[in-house]
Amino acid sequence: MLIEQDLHDAAQVGEKATLSNSTAGSLPLLNLNAGRAAVLAYFENTWALTEQLFSSLASDEAYYARPYHKTRHPLIFYYAHPVCFYVNKMLVSGLIDKPVNQEFELLFETGVDEMNWDDLHNGEQDIWPELDAVREYRAQVYGLVKEVIQTHPALDKPITMASPAWSLAMSFEHERIHLETSSVLIRELPLEYVTQPDSWPDWLTAPTGQNYDPKQGEHYPSNEMLEVDSTRVALGKPNAWPTFGWDNEYGKDQREVSGFKASKYLISNGEFFQFVQAGGYEQRRYWSESGWGWRQFRNVKWPTFWVQDGPAGSHRYKLRTTFSEIPMQWSWPAVVNFYEAKAYCAWLSEREDSSVPYRLLAESEHLAIRDPALSAAIDWEPGSQEQLGLDSVMHSSADRPANHNLRFGSEGAVNALTSNALGFHDSFGNVWQWCEDPFHPLPDFKIHPYYTDFSAPCFDGEHQMILGGSFISTGDEASIWSRFHFRPHFFQHAGFRLVLDSDAAEKKGDKYDTDEVVNQYLLFHWGEESDQFDQSLASRIQVPRVTNLITRTVELMNQFSTGKNSALDLGCAVGRSTFELAREFGSVMGLDYSDAFIDAAEHLRTAKSLSYQRWETGRHNTQLTAEVDPAIDCNQLGFVQGDAANLDAVPLLQNNEPYDAILLSNLMCRLSEPEYCLKQFTESNRYLQQGGILVISSPNTWMAQYTNPDSFLDGADSEATLAALGECLPGFKRLHEEDLPFIIREHRRKYEYIVAQVSVWRKL
Repeated sequence: MLIEQDLHDAAQVGEKATLSNSTAGSLPLLNLNAGRAAVLAYFENTWALTEQLFSSLASDEAYYARPYHKTRHPLIFYYAHPVCFYVNKMLVSGLIDKPVNQEFELLFETGVDEMNWDDLHNGEQDIWPELDAVREYRAQVYGLVKEVIQTHPALDKPITMASPAWSLAMSFEHERIHLETSSVLIRELPLEYVTQPDSWPDWLTAPTGQNYDPKQGEHYPSNEMLEVDSTRVALGKPNAWPTFGWDNEYGKDQREVSGFKASKYLISNGEFFQFVQAGGYEQRRYWSESGWGWRQFRNVKWPTFWVQDGPAGSHRYKLRTTFSEIPMQWSWPAVVNFYEAKAYCAWLSEREDSSVPYRLLAESEHLAIRDPALSAAIDWEPGSQEQLGLDSVMHSSADRPANHNLRFGSEGAVNALTSNALGFHDSFGNVWQWCEDPFHPLPDFKIHPYYTDFSAPCFDGEHQMILGGSFISTGDEASIWSRFHFRPHFFQHAGFRLVLDSDAAEKKGDKYDTDEVVNQYLLFHWGEESDQFDQSLASRIQVPRVTNLITRTVELMNQFSTGKNSALDLGCAVGRSTFELAREFGSVMGLDYSDAFIDAAEHLRTAKSLSYQRWETGRHNTQLTAEVDPAIDCNQLGFVQGDAANLDAVPLLQNNEPYDAILLSNLMCRLSEPEYCLKQFTESNRYLQQGGILVISSPNTWMAQYTNPDSFLDGADSEATLAALGECLPGFKRLHEEDLPFIIREHRRKYEYIVAQVSVWRKL
């Protein structure tokens, strides 16, 4: 794909430039080993795509029109911002030694990342320069970048992360990000400001005529839930993979994925229409607190790109695309923000009276629904061409099965393209997919010195992950390695897919799967001693003497275990003991039955911190933060959801050697068959090796709602209880026993005082 010579000439005199009919769309993602000519072609294609998009603005006024939501700069900023980025990053890397226009390079350097939906940007609008001045600046920078590519010795060799030319590749991909975000801002502009550019790629599916009464199976496809088996997925782009990657793509992680069901298609406008028609936007119970606040503030009643086409209450809509208004396309994916996607999940769960609530994909589940062949890319080694072929965006559009990299000019029907090997449509492309995960780093994450604040400021729990790319995601955005994020109220070309936990029905009603209890356990595990008690009350009354349960049980594990290769933490809750064990043991796995606990622990492992709420009283809470000690190597530990009494059903444990030590903390009296749990360690060496130890801590709160009374391991006194436990541990010797008092805080005036019976047993 070549760029017309008149594009070069036009750019150098500061005029608009467009792509010819033969060059509509994007080049494949740049192979950094391909040489100087390929770098130049990719730069010119990147530049031309921006010019083509901005040629849609019908007047100079359109460049300065503020977005209706006032949370972003006008488009004149985004016309210049990627250009000054080239200059600033080439200065940082040493490719150039002086600015082009220092005033512009300060003015256009930083965009807006609003903290909330009402964080309006009310800055002065007269700060923006004339459009002709910006065009002249773009022409100057175009010529400079082209000269650097053609002449700088850094381009004599393949580009790597350590090369100054990495700043060029970074600038190309940064501009392509803003190609997409600018297209969303254009989609939000009034139609009088917009016209479709020449040579824009064609529709994926040609728009159909107007219909106000969509029928499933006729106007949009029936959407079934496909089963996905439990699996293990690996994340992390190989460092030497010969394409540019943002810092958050690198690192290495492996995650266990429990079985789940996911919708075959992205949720269509036709499906989302049912939520709108049922009054979903007016029902508080479907929305999170922040989501409802956004909905009320904006007075939203339907998706932002739906256009009312009749009187209020008629539910007649058209669809706004990037450049035009067309009849509603019921088979196209619903483009919504995170709040709307989650509200739809809550509504559908209620409508279907589902014992298992619908939710969005997790990042690990998105990997699990991709074509299984893609998993081989993680093991790529330099020189292997076959595995490079797995990232389809590196190849011509004809070879790509996805609606991305501007192969088409809009989103299209959710069933238009063929499914992957697992039966899922649009695992990549069409629109981004909102995920449950907050944006987080992979283990071994490292900031690149050329752009120190690309990812790290967004590891704040306030940005939701989006995966898979959209029709206008090009280059790295459309890669199999991309990991992006936006605030939950923000609009992108993004939709969603539904997920059901396959085994969640069995867990419904689990007392540990509520936010209140997760917060309580985060405080119990991660709070300082001063956080646990109300200091004003503690100064007026005698606080009971207690021990830190986690610290003491970990001490016993370290003290009595003769081997320190591996440990298993059963009933790990939100994970503090797992982390602490990793100081001494080479590898540690934490397991808990509660998805909510495991989600919190896994977030701490990847993000190293997690904010939570300490309940004071009534409506009053205090925000605290759990923080992992940087001295703990999080690569040595992992977490998995599972049943401690059925370890054979946990795939992640099946390839491990027997453990040196196993901790069962406050677990036994919550198992339906505690003896079966212990038989896993007495009847074979599968999980605990000869000479290994069990550390068992239990308050012995035996209750029929959890355990069959015939299976209680209790006695009339402490010694009788230990004897009952010993009967279930033939071939074990008791090494130690103690009573351990601890407290779990509910609120500032209510605490649960517990005395655990702790014992240590060695396998003979």
